[in-house]
Amino acid sequence: MSKPNFEAPRCECGTLEALSKEPSIPIVFDAELNEYHIVGTAQQQVLIYHCIFCGGQTPASRRDELFMHVTREEFERLRKTTSGLNTLEDVVGTLGPPDFDHPAGFSSTEPVGLGPRRTTDFRQMTFSSLSDTANVHVAIGLNDKVQFSFTPKPVARD
Repeated sequence: MSKPNFEAPRCECGTLEALSKEPSIPIVFDAELNEYHIVGTAQQQVLIYHCIFCGGQTPASRRDELFMHVTREEFERLRKTTSGLNTLEDVVGTLGPPDFDHPAGFSSTEPVGLGPRRTTDFRQMTFSSLSDTANVHVAIGLNDKVQFSFTPKPVARD
């Protein structure tokens, strides 16, 4: 998959705008984010970075305006806080009870050789009180093995 070319000129041909107005075409415009997406089954979306007709960049996204900035210092603090926590017992013992606990948080499907694909379900916990700017997400897999991710919190709205 190629990367977006942020040096390309902005699209001015109007093709994406026209296509997004056609109900039978799976391209939508999200006005709040100022983004075009391809919408698939189960409302899965793929962000469009370049016009499919002229190759120009799509409009600048407003996504960054909707989420807080997590400083490098805060990211490192959270990484150190969660470092060495390897099991569910470690996580709850150190961080306390989560703010959200989703037993069927998400699934991941991977191919296994030439055979059928394997789907793994992960329990997901979210700790929102550990940081003013980031949520700490914990994915719990087989044998209570844990993985951490940190995501910016939404900006408060009026």
